[in-house]
Amino acid sequence: MGIKVQVKTGGLLGEYLPVGSTRNTAEIEVDDDATPLDVMNQLGIPMEDNYLVSLNGSVVTRKERSNQPLAENDRLVIMPPLKGG
Repeated sequence: MGIKVQVKTGGLLGEYLPVGSTRNTAEIEVDDDATPLDVMNQLGIPMEDNYLVSLNGSVVTRKERSNQPLAENDRLVIMPPLKGG
């Protein structure tokens, strides 16, 4: 089975969302026991950058990403790091 979660990305991370996604947002199906890190891996998002990840409006720390369980209709936001000078 699985659950559906809404994923929103910022910047160029939208290219990792499924085809047909609009405004860098997609609803995807994940395993019942999925975590934010599982979603990032499922989408193929590279792990070498420090992303800002939030779940239902609350920041998910890098440590929590691998053990924070997701629930049906959760909203996961993944934003790329700010770069520049």
